[in-house]
Amino acid sequence: MKREDIDEHLETLWHLLENDESDSESFKRHTKGTYDEGILKSLQADGYLTLDGEKISLTDRGFAQAEQIMRRHRLAERLLTDVLGMKLDDIEVAACEFEHVLASELVESICTLLGHPRECPHGGRIPEGDCCKQVRKTVSSAVVPLSEVDVGVEVKVAYINTRSNSRMHKLSHFGVVPGTIIALHQRYPSFVITCGTHQIAIEEDIAKEVYVWQTDNPQTVSAPSQQGRKRWRLGKKN
Repeated sequence: MKREDIDEHLETLWHLLENDESDSESFKRHTKGTYDEGILKSLQADGYLTLDGEKISLTDRGFAQAEQIMRRHRLAERLLTDVLGMKLDDIEVAACEFEHVLASELVESICTLLGHPRECPHGGRIPEGDCCKQVRKTVSSAVVPLSEVDVGVEVKVAYINTRSNSRMHKLSHFGVVPGTIIALHQRYPSFVITCGTHQIAIEEDIAKEVYVWQTDNPQTVSAPSQQGRKRWRLGKKN
């Protein structure tokens, strides 16, 4: 069997086991037109599952492989919805393609970028990876909207989730791009941030589109001196 075929069928088995369905008839029903009599026997011969009459059980090897497949798939779904802004109805095919090409290192990076989410957009559990286990032992990091950051805290821009090309261009022009350190100094009547030599006032809806790294031990900064700083306002019309 091809690697992708094995992955697809192990993914199906994972879904069935999550729903307490572990019989061959359920497997046949969920695989629809891709099912043939030799699939389960082939997976059994390769050490991914065991068959006891109609009952199907994953072996340790099969469980570990299926767990990694589901982790890649569900993290891909979160990436597509949270970062790329895709609708739930449109993500399934793209997530299936992602799960087959994501290297393990990239999966860890995506999980870290997203703040180690525990559930996919559909509410399914995302299996933990090494990065999730490590973050509990050290400093817990999370990606949050700028609108949720405390005043006086310095953060690093993770990504910008906006569908407005004009807004993206303006933010980039001011230096508000992934990897940049910014500081929030005011929340009302508008959000005021500093980015390099720029002091920028932005509306709340824009602050909700700028996602930043926030740690358990944030660096606090004092209010900036106005001397030598350029002031800009980025509002809804931008």
